[in-house]
Amino acid sequence: MNVETKTVGWQVDEYKKFGWQHTEDTSVRTGRTSHTRHVLVRDKDMPNYRLICALENKYFTLSSQKKTYEPIDGMWCFVAFLLFIVPGILYVVIKSKQKQRIEEHNAEIQRQMDAVLAEVKPLL
Repeated sequence: MNVETKTVGWQVDEYKKFGWQHTEDTSVRTGRTSHTRHVLVRDKDMPNYRLICALENKYFTLSSQKKTYEPIDGMWCFVAFLLFIVPGILYVVIKSKQKQRIEEHNAEIQRQMDAVLAEVKPLL
């Protein structure tokens, strides 16, 4: 049996969708803190192995492209409205449009990730 192993921190359920099996947990100590690392195993001789690996890479590449929205800074908004009405209004409008663009971008990325998962499911 030809197997490969991978150690991950927290995305165990995501990796299981691509044929990985959880085998054990290990504790890693760095300084004063310790972290749990999960050891995963997958058979390299399974059918469609290369296609599954390609879809896994595509999925996690898409996942890394998601963006995070930073909400309006209340103090900056208050100062902008207090000192200058127009910049305060512009700040609120720009942040609301930014939030909308980020939500649309993340929805498109999630749709593509779901398509990858739908494509890999029958291969396992």
